[in-house]
Amino acid sequence: MLSVPLLLHMSRHHPQLHLEVSRGNTALLIHALRERRLDAAVVDIRALRPAIDLCISHQVEMAASFMCRPGHPLCSRSGPLPFNDVLAYPIASTPLSDEVARILTERYGAAANPDDMVTLRCDDTPTLVEVARQSDAVVLTINAAGRGLVQLDTHPPLKATARFGFVTLAQRTEVPGLSIVRKLVAELLTE
Repeated sequence: MLSVPLLLHMSRHHPQLHLEVSRGNTALLIHALRERRLDAAVVDIRALRPAIDLCISHQVEMAASFMCRPGHPLCSRSGPLPFNDVLAYPIASTPLSDEVARILTERYGAAANPDDMVTLRCDDTPTLVEVARQSDAVVLTINAAGRGLVQLDTHPPLKATARFGFVTLAQRTEVPGLSIVRKLVAELLTE
């Protein structure tokens, strides 16, 4: 959702600037930021512990759903799906924050605990989306990342979101070009 548009924009409009995109879970990205191996990170800020050394800007809330490929057996069903029907298929997800785990278990019970529910886990959302496109796996992800997939209407409704933010280190001088990246990320997240 961000990597390709960001890299394309930089190659077309700022070819002299060096840009490196890293992917990983929130803890690893924030560790790399603190080690100054990254200048900024875009992460689900619900997974962050409050810390005075981090500055968070451009916070955006994005709706999330259980999603599957068109033609998936669950798509032929009418009306909202009981959660247990979704659980009959492999569930794919990135590592989820404690807050999302709490929401899932409140809505669907103990069976929705991500430690048990998620059978396919990966830090890379596009990989999980592709697995859902090519199999009967159901992916739990933000709707914007699941283009081409079908959002499943569950009972009760999921009504979950991810809250992304642009994270930098406080008291650190901004590197040249970071303002360009920050502006473009803000635009891409709000589209």
